[in-house]
Amino acid sequence: MSERDGWAAGEAGTEPTVERRQWRRLAAVCFAVLVVCWTGWSGWNRFEDSRAQAAAAAGRQYLEERRDELAERELAVALERFPDDAELRLLWAQAVIGGRSRSVEKAAELAISGLARIPDTSPDAAEARMREGRLALLVLQQPDRAERLLRQSLQLNPAPIDAHYLLWKLYELTDRYQEAEPFFRAVWERTAVAERGERLRDWYLSQFSPLAATADLDRRMGFIAEGQVGSAGVVVVRLATFQRNEPASAITLAVNAAHLIQLRDRESALPLLESVQSSDDARASDFFLSVWLNLLLELGRLPESQAWFEAYKGPRQGHLYDRMAGRMEQTVYRRDERALEHFDRALAVWPGAMDWSLLHFRAQSLARLGRRQEADQTRARAKEIELLMELPVHQQLRQMLLNLNDPATLREMEKFYRALGRSWEADEWSRLAADLPSGQ
Repeated sequence: MSERDGWAAGEAGTEPTVERRQWRRLAAVCFAVLVVCWTGWSGWNRFEDSRAQAAAAAGRQYLEERRDELAERELAVALERFPDDAELRLLWAQAVIGGRSRSVEKAAELAISGLARIPDTSPDAAEARMREGRLALLVLQQPDRAERLLRQSLQLNPAPIDAHYLLWKLYELTDRYQEAEPFFRAVWERTAVAERGERLRDWYLSQFSPLAATADLDRRMGFIAEGQVGSAGVVVVRLATFQRNEPASAITLAVNAAHLIQLRDRESALPLLESVQSSDDARASDFFLSVWLNLLLELGRLPESQAWFEAYKGPRQGHLYDRMAGRMEQTVYRRDERALEHFDRALAVWPGAMDWSLLHFRAQSLARLGRRQEADQTRARAKEIELLMELPVHQQLRQMLLNLNDPATLREMEKFYRALGRSWEADEWSRLAADLPSGQ
């Protein structure tokens, strides 16, 4: 082999080695760069985590000190780093509401928008929806919006008392006493034994003295000035405010229409109901059903009432539905046997026990069926209930309820509920009397 051939062979053998060395150097440099970047990135993350954790701790401390604007700022910093931390978002919303840099309405909307970012899959979702509902009701004064949020909270977790209590009060504030009992009973089950006397008193006021029942919330919401007492005018102002805040809500408009009908102002109620009677919310609400069809029957618009009733898509049980279904069977379809079935179901649940007008409807169907003796007995019972609803009866009871430690008060409450046919309340008042310390 010639010198030239040997040189060529040597060159061919050394060239790949040089390339490998170059690649190794490049790989080493890249690795070093990656290590430096990773170290820098990890350090930056640790710094940001530490900074956010410090901000969260400061935010909590500021909240405890009631320095809400500072708490909001620090918690906002923490949320930039941990946007999915539901606990931090709950605390931030609390700080927003407590601050004084915005109007209460703007603060409520901002807090709600933040709470809405807590997904329903979060363990804190029920609490978030409850707080949204509370703000919607008590600050924004939007009961329909509040009701949806509070019901959503209960679907996520029915155990806590708060959403049940707020829905009970929401139905009081919207003059829908017919639908309040399930929420009161849920509150009752979650009430400590030592507080049940006060809770029973609250329930009595809810049933028979709505202005007294809502007085504290009316003051908090600005419908009653401090030092003043409630009056019929408060209800007008409250419901008008709800309508102004939710002008397209079928339920809010129905609440206002029902109150106008109660004041014998059907001319003003009619356009409110007509404006939303085709909406899905109206078609699915037993409350709207009751208000709308009662008005149509009063106006003699029977074919329209029949068409609407048959298109109804809401619940087909409960006092409101059965009362209205009985009236339709009696007045439109002329089927008194079916009317009686609905009337009896409506009478069996609250507020059927005090609905003496429903007993008169029942007596009419009985009379048309030739069951005269039963009709007379039903009218007699209606008169008994009507007398139990007289103002002097309840003035005396309210006065006695000022002292829940007086055995005479508890016995009188038991007697009243026995006469009304409400054994549950009567039994609970009796238990309270039995639990009083001896000597009282």
